[in-house]
Amino acid sequence: MANKLSEWIEDRTGLSKLLKAALDEPVHGGAKWSYVFGSGLVFLFILQAVTGIIMTSFYSPSSTSAWGSVYYIQHKTSFGWFVRGLHHFGSSAMIILALVHMFQVFIFGAYKKPRELNWISGVILLLFLAGFGLTGYLLPWDQKGYWATQVATNIMGTVPVIGKYIKIIHQGGGDYGNFTITRFYTLHVFLLPISLVFFLFIHIALFRKHGVTPYWKMREEVYKNRVDPFWPDQIFKDAVFAIGIYAALAGVVFWAGGAELQAPADPASNYLARPEWYFLFLFQLLKYCQGKFLIVGTVIVPALALAFLFVLPFIDRNPSQYPSKRVPFFSAVFSGLAGIIALTAVAIYHDSHDVHIIHQREDAEKQAARAVKLASRGIPPAGGMAIFLNDPVYLGEKIFKESCIGCHMVRGEGGENGPDFTNFGSREWVTELLRNPKDKKYFKESGAMPPVKLPDESLLDMSEFLLSQSGGLLNQNTERVERGKELVLKGNCVVCHPFGNKEMKKVAPNLTEYLSETWLREFIKNPADPKFYGTRNKMPGFDKLTDRELDAVIQYLFSLSKDRVLVSEKKENGKKVYVFGLTSPRTMITFKGKS
Repeated sequence: MANKLSEWIEDRTGLSKLLKAALDEPVHGGAKWSYVFGSGLVFLFILQAVTGIIMTSFYSPSSTSAWGSVYYIQHKTSFGWFVRGLHHFGSSAMIILALVHMFQVFIFGAYKKPRELNWISGVILLLFLAGFGLTGYLLPWDQKGYWATQVATNIMGTVPVIGKYIKIIHQGGGDYGNFTITRFYTLHVFLLPISLVFFLFIHIALFRKHGVTPYWKMREEVYKNRVDPFWPDQIFKDAVFAIGIYAALAGVVFWAGGAELQAPADPASNYLARPEWYFLFLFQLLKYCQGKFLIVGTVIVPALALAFLFVLPFIDRNPSQYPSKRVPFFSAVFSGLAGIIALTAVAIYHDSHDVHIIHQREDAEKQAARAVKLASRGIPPAGGMAIFLNDPVYLGEKIFKESCIGCHMVRGEGGENGPDFTNFGSREWVTELLRNPKDKKYFKESGAMPPVKLPDESLLDMSEFLLSQSGGLLNQNTERVERGKELVLKGNCVVCHPFGNKEMKKVAPNLTEYLSETWLREFIKNPADPKFYGTRNKMPGFDKLTDRELDAVIQYLFSLSKDRVLVSEKKENGKKVYVFGLTSPRTMITFKGKS
């Protein structure tokens, strides 16, 4: 029965003949591990296609639903994070392997006659891979992808004469919006795959026609006389290599916890965009080509590099494959490679030491974690950014930037008239304030408070006690609190600072419930109250803020501290209850504590 079925299938399809033609390819010179890179790329393309098809089953290509659908894939679909991680890291693996394959082909001299068209089709395939990376980057519609893609389209816009039209066509108009994501989706899911499959077919057909290019030291008689079949000799090596690639990718995905998903794209933010790693060299090059020289980095250098790759088979006419016979071409190719590596390394080094980039990454991680937590409660039809409408920290940050940033600095941005609020309300912040109130980070020369001249351990004890009154201290040390209470209440602090409501006429702010929600609410409304700075006050009051806005500002201030995040304060059965939210890039914990 089985034989009859196989005969019937063979008679109708000729399947065994097709398999025989595909697998009986002779490998002259014998099967080699150096030949596995092309097959590895085919495997990665299939993996990208499979994972991409799975994700398109859940993805919605519009500016209002894209981020939410990717969030659903990442956090709600079974193994969605793993599938998306394979797709994300697989794209980088394809770029790396394509470059390795290309350099292996170059070193072996496999671009020479009669393989010129095979080389050219390979260069075209490399361009398609770059196009996949560029178009796929935008599809999550998160902060990183949104702003990084703007960098790329702005580079397109610098092309003389036609640049602005290319940019408009890709954007779907004069600015980023719904048409932009549908254009990039069309390119990524339809046009680029069809084009890549077409040129991949040509590339493989030409390879089958001309065969492998042997190592230049292989003797002619060995190349002719030793012939291994593609199946099973070379297939075995290709399969082992493909399994190794998959295992490495799976390991990276598990280690990273899947692909990153930042907060929804916010066109109004000041995000410092950076492209994906394989475009960093071009991004860094543009820094050295400003003004009228910008076209050198955006057009001239890339065009010359591509032109060189396309004409290489025609200008290297020496039939010898020996590297020693191709010194000028080796020098040109490896100089270009060294330049790309150097520019990429400089870009990475600069970003790793740029305080603005570092702070932005920290903020992006916090905002991404907050976005995921808010999205778990539901995403409004208005889109990803709408999840922040009911987030007090987001609203508070917005109000702070509108009303407070002119005087108070946060992480290197803002004014210097008032205290720096970087890590505001943390143990470190309060300790440094006690140590040197006249530091430029705090009250400068206008500060009337003298430094507290005590050992560091004593200052930490005092900070622990002062912050313990706010109800929002994480990992509170009760021993430090008791020692700090002794130092504060029996030391010089009470000469100027009142505690409780009995001594309201002292010259410095009342430290009862210092930096708690109640204390901050009253202070922000009226810092000139006798309870605080009285007639010496220089800060305007914000009594026009609604209760909701005031609460939001306070939550934002709490979020700046690494030692606590106070989400809400309310009363249950006559007792004050604090609800805290501890957020990190990988962990979200919600817990309650009673005062």
